[in-house]
Amino acid sequence: MNIRKPLHLQSRGMNKAYLPPAQFTMTKDEKYLFLKMLKDVRVPNGYSSNISRCVRLQNKNISGLKSHDSHILMQQLIPLGVRGLLPKNVVQALIELSNFFRQLCSKVNRQTDVANIQRRIALTLCHLEKIFPPAFFDIMEHLPIHLGDEALVAGAIQFRWMYPIERYLLTLKQYVRNRAHPEGSMAKGYLMEECMNFCSQYLNDVETKLNRLVRNYNGAANMGRAVGETITFNLGHTSYVQCHRYILFNTKAVEPFLKKHLEELKMKMPRADDHQHRNEHFKTFHTWFKEHVHTLRRTDNAIFSEEIHTLANGPHTGARRFTGYITNGFHFRVKSMDDRRASQNSSVALKADTISYASQKDKNPRVGAVYYYGQVTDIIEIRYTNAMKYVLFKCDWIDNVRGKKKDNFKFTLINFNHLLYRDDQIANEPFILVSQAEQVWYVADPIESDWQVVVKMSQRGLFDMYSTDPETEPYMSQQLQENIMVRDEEVGWVREVVEGETVDVEIREN
Repeated sequence: MNIRKPLHLQSRGMNKAYLPPAQFTMTKDEKYLFLKMLKDVRVPNGYSSNISRCVRLQNKNISGLKSHDSHILMQQLIPLGVRGLLPKNVVQALIELSNFFRQLCSKVNRQTDVANIQRRIALTLCHLEKIFPPAFFDIMEHLPIHLGDEALVAGAIQFRWMYPIERYLLTLKQYVRNRAHPEGSMAKGYLMEECMNFCSQYLNDVETKLNRLVRNYNGAANMGRAVGETITFNLGHTSYVQCHRYILFNTKAVEPFLKKHLEELKMKMPRADDHQHRNEHFKTFHTWFKEHVHTLRRTDNAIFSEEIHTLANGPHTGARRFTGYITNGFHFRVKSMDDRRASQNSSVALKADTISYASQKDKNPRVGAVYYYGQVTDIIEIRYTNAMKYVLFKCDWIDNVRGKKKDNFKFTLINFNHLLYRDDQIANEPFILVSQAEQVWYVADPIESDWQVVVKMSQRGLFDMYSTDPETEPYMSQQLQENIMVRDEEVGWVREVVEGETVDVEIREN
């Protein structure tokens, strides 16, 4: 076809030729780094199979993947592995292709979301045509153009794709006991299965596959449940203050007392700035709150709710420690247990409204949502009364200033060599409530070994009908060139692609 001349065979004399590598070709070292990332990757429990078992570092290949594992590679891992190994234009096109399938396979798709990816996929394929050879683009590479339209007409693809059918075909094959009569074996096995399902409807006290609890069952009260080993211990003074203080600052009934204490501090410290007021407020509120409530009850006969009275008295020193906990549809484990597993369930994220100061003299702080990332090191249940208990995660949090950054492709990277707290001091804030925890997982960067890429999780089997956030958050959109020019002087035309539409224009001589 007389195109892509830089990729044509080049003569080297003595009847030898050299085939130049394309821009998407990896060297041996780059292949090793990519496969090493897949070999070391650990996903949360139930997210996929153990992909590391399918990677052969010596042979530099991947084999034995299931269909779902291929989805995980396409939607999650390939963009993470090629970030520092391939040219920027190749990586951007692959990230956009990954975003298309992540959004398309999401549990919830709005019409605006599907229309957006439908517009972006045309531009993405045009960029892929500039990278890969023409022989690569058969009917399967053209198929994504129509998948968005199908989703708008037929709805979510989870109800239309072939994976449930293929799994059920495997079930039918397992019914075969007599290879001479496979159809009769399937019919008999199907009839027996239906009879068993019918009878199980009358067995209320027996667990069957029809009334079996979901994998990450939160418990009867829907507040979470402990899994694994349980240990009773006494809280130290530092952990006691940290837990009690965090619960007070995150209880709605205590908000009027928080405002009153801050106002009193501003009157007592008129020369201090807002930053100093809030630091003192954080350190002394838990003691002031107890004295204030007891004083008002003793002198003014003030009547408080049972919750305020119980919180003012403080928790018991006796507590319970768990090795695992299920909440919000996520399964968490402590890091010490996670290090001995092939899966990763200790990674946690917290979205918090944080007050930020530009400097010590800044008098106009900004309040905004900030993500904090870390790992669960302890799970503690503290008890105020038998009816009032709180479960908290103690975490190693990343310092957002030194241990967090974004790369050229807008991926969030963290470094556990830069923690927010080095020593266990009373002024630290390592605990969070389990209801606030979001699960993430980390993938080691193939180039910078100390840095890890953050991948967010969606809740398993749960739908937040009132949230405007996407169920599956795609990677950040890349700035692909909107105008693509492919010039071919010999055929006498210029093909121009603008926002996914292709127009052929004749070349006219001046």
